[in-house]
This record gives sequence, C-alpha cells and structure tokens, in this order.
Amino acid sequence: LARLNLQAGNEAMSTSGFHSAAKYLQQGIILLSKDSWIHEYDLTIQLYDAALDTYYTAGQFSNFEVAVKQPLTHAICFEDKLNSYHHLVRFLTASGRSEEALETCLFVLKKLGVEISPNANAESLLTEAISVKEIIRNSHIHNLLDLPKMEDFDKMAAMTFLNTAVLCSYETNEIIFSIVICRTVKMSIQHGLCSTSAVAFSLYGALLTCPIISDFDESYEMGRLALRAIDTLDAFMMKQQVFLFFYGSIALCKDPLQASVPKLLEGYKAGFALGDMESVTAYLQLYAGMAVWGCGDKLTRAGEIVRLHAKRMLQHKQVVSCKNILIHLQQATELIGLNEDVYSTFFNISEEEFFHQEMNCRGANSRKLILHTCRMYLAVMRGNMELAAREYESNGAEYQGGIRFIGTITRVFLAGLVGFFVARKQTSDVEKWIHVGVRSMDTMKSWTKDSSWNYEHKLFLLEAEYYFFKGDKHEHLASAKYKQSIAAAKKRKFKNDEGLAAQKAAVFHLHYNRKKEALTNFQHAKASYESWGAEGLVKEIEITIASLSQ
Repeated sequence: LARLNLQAGNEAMSTSGFHSAAKYLQQGIILLSKDSWIHEYDLTIQLYDAALDTYYTAGQFSNFEVAVKQPLTHAICFEDKLNSYHHLVRFLTASGRSEEALETCLFVLKKLGVEISPNANAESLLTEAISVKEIIRNSHIHNLLDLPKMEDFDKMAAMTFLNTAVLCSYETNEIIFSIVICRTVKMSIQHGLCSTSAVAFSLYGALLTCPIISDFDESYEMGRLALRAIDTLDAFMMKQQVFLFFYGSIALCKDPLQASVPKLLEGYKAGFALGDMESVTAYLQLYAGMAVWGCGDKLTRAGEIVRLHAKRMLQHKQVVSCKNILIHLQQATELIGLNEDVYSTFFNISEEEFFHQEMNCRGANSRKLILHTCRMYLAVMRGNMELAAREYESNGAEYQGGIRFIGTITRVFLAGLVGFFVARKQTSDVEKWIHVGVRSMDTMKSWTKDSSWNYEHKLFLLEAEYYFFKGDKHEHLASAKYKQSIAAAKKRKFKNDEGLAAQKAAVFHLHYNRKKEALTNFQHAKASYESWGAEGLVKEIEITIASLSQ
C-alpha cells in the first residue's frame, strides 16, 4: 500500500496536483513499518524525497519540518541525504532564514569537494572573476556547448547546490553570490556540461551587467548561449531559470524593456507548473518592478496582476515572497491614488510597522533595498526631493552596484536625480552630491550606447538636471535636454518617465519665473500620468496647476 501511494503521489505531482500528491505521500509514510529504514530502505527514502518536494511546493511547512528530520537522521550515506538537504535549503530561504540556508549550502558543497569560504571578501571575488574570465577566453564562448557532458555524480550534485546557493546568497551576501556564479561556470567548463550549465551561463551573463564590470557584449553573448543550451543540453526543466536571468537582466542591455514583460509572466506560469517556487518569486518581483518602474504599462492592470499573485503566494505559505511582492503593490496602490495599506490587508500591520520590522530583520538585504527604492521612487514622482534624499542617505552605498535588474536601473537613475537636486540646493557637501549625480549620469551614458531605447530619455533628464545645477550660463542647455527627454520617453511609450521629465521641466521653468512654460509642462505631466493610470499623482499636480492658473 505504501508503494501504491508513492505511485499515486508521483502521478499527481506530474500534473501539478501538489496538494493531492501530498495526501498520497503522507499516507504512504504512515503506512511504512516502524523498521522501514532497515527493511524497506529504498521505498522509504523515495517516499520521503517525494513528500518533502510536495510539502514544500504546497506550502505544508509544518509537515515538512517534521518529515525532513527523518532522512537526515536515518539515511545511510550522504548521497541519500542530498535531496533532503536541497529541499531544506529551499524551505529555509522561503521562511526568511536565508543565512541558515546559505550555511547549509556551503556545508553540503564542502562535503562534495567544493569549498567556498563564508568569509570570502572582495579580493577573493576578484581572483574568482579573473580566473573564470581567463577560462572562458581560452575555451572561446562559441565552442562552450561542444564540451563533453558531466558524468561525475558529486560534481553534478555540486552544480545543483551551487544553483540553489544563488538565491539565498543573493539575499544575504553579494560577494558569495558572485563567487557561486563564477564557480558554476568554471565547473561546467572544467568538468563537463549538465542541464544546470545552461543556468550557469545565464547567471554569468547577468553578472557581467554589473556597473563594475559592464561587459555588455559578452553578457549578451553568454545569454544567447544559455538560451541555445536549453535545447543542446536537454535542459528544459531549467528553461524558466534561464529565461529569468536573460529577460530579467541581460536583455535589458540591448532589447526594448517592454519586450521582456510578457516573457516574465510566461516564466512565472512555467515555474509555478513545475513547483519551482524560487523562480516564481523572482519572476513576480521583476514583473512588478518593470510594470511600475520600467515600461510605463497601465498601473491598474499591473496592480491587479501583482495583487492576484501575492494572494496565491500567501496561499502556498511563501510569506517572504509575498512580502517582496507587496512592496511593489503598495507603491502601485499609492500611485493609483487608492487609500489602502496593503500590508494591513495581507498581514494586519501598518506600512510603517512593516518598514521598521523589515529594517530590523537580520539578512533580507535585497528586500530592504527594494523598500528603500520604492519609497525613494514615490518621493521623486511626488516632487518631494528632500524626502528622496533622506532615503538615499539611509542606503546610498547600495545604489550604484549589482546585476542590472530593473531595480538597479531605477536606483542609478534616482540617485542621479537626487544628487543634482541636493547639489543645487545645498551649500555644503556639494562635491559629494555632484559625484553621486555624475556617477549615475556616466553609468546611464554607458548603458545608452547599447540601448538608446531603454536609457536615452533617462540620460537626457539627468543631463538636464546637471545643467540646471550648473546655473544660468547653462540654462539653454538644460531647457533643450528637458525637451529631448520628454520627446524620447513619449516616442518609446515610457509614460511614467515622460510625466516625470515634464514635471522636472516645469520646476526648472518656475525657477526662472516662466509661469506659462511651467504650466504647460505641468499639464503635459498630468496627461502622461493620466495615461499611465497614476491618478494619485494627477490629483497632486492638479493642485499645483490650479495654484499657477490663479
């Protein structure tokens, strides 16, 4: 009977019936004899492996915590514990215990012969980065898919745990995150290819988008290689992860940002069908970020989609994932003009309580950064640059680095706007703030060379603010740049940035007492925000327009 329940559970899992599968597998475990770890070892380990997978995916975490102890205690060899450790890492990450998850990953990797120091520093990362770049250069990118297949069991298991370590290290330790990426590529080239190698190539391509590296041509080449590897390596189960890093990061270097949005929703659906909750979480975060910060899509539609899937994540007990998504939902809600505290709706705590709770939470670095970015974005869009500057000050060191996801793009852009504003308004620390602004402007300039579609309008606005700071002698240059930014954003349908550029131009003209030009630009900003669906911003601008019209 226990074996029949295992078969029924596996069949239910194959059709994404995770709750039904969990019932069958739990019944199978109940039917095992007390000495099954001795007399029915293979059946027992298979039942527990399958049960842990379904408990995690179905969000039955209490069952998971009880069950995972059994194979970790009774399995006769380390190899038979690997699946349990793998699911344990996923569970710890989903529960907000990313540091424990990373410690577990590093422990398993060490047992498999791959040692990564938990105290790795920037120097360690530099050594890894130089090493892997040299290996790729010697192997030639276009020849990588011709390498032999990986056959060593421990190496293949290590690749699985390196891939799992990516998510938990991203949350807690950016240096280890980058080292893990380098190791997956190095292992693929030195020990042969496996399905996880496709993800490794896409991860490495994404890593090359970091401002400190900025090798966009090689990044795109690695990304295209990863897409081809899905077929070449029969890595169809890894497709959603490859898509995540290609369309969520690499493609933003070259292709129109709006083209990635449907791919992210497609990847989300594929990940959910496979029970890959880690990819599902990342897809939703990237979609929410692009919908609000990036493509200027209708806010109401974006808000509805994010709300629907936030509820779905909560139903599956993916509380950490739900929190990450709610940050974007709260931002969209405020821009739309709805009087709702979504944190209260979902978790019965206020927005401020949520913010302070997360700021005091150990780890969760990426979520803290998203929180600061959302608050900064809202402040900039509302014209409250003093508040935006305070948000930057509280987390400014993090605003210029990282893989080029939509959050990185937004932080660089906002930092530049804040830097030039504060430099124009303050008499102290001017050099500091100019450095912040110029650094952002230079980064945006390098990005624009490869994709004028995504970045040119942002660059024009940063240049306009720079010339505004420079004073009266550069007034005509500032005016021209504001017009260029508005026109470029309009042409490429970035309604949010079109409205922001017009709003900034209005402030510029008010500074020079050109009330008519200011009014025209405020009206343009209002029309752009109306088209975007940001009724909350529209109401605020209407007050300014009414005041100027008197």
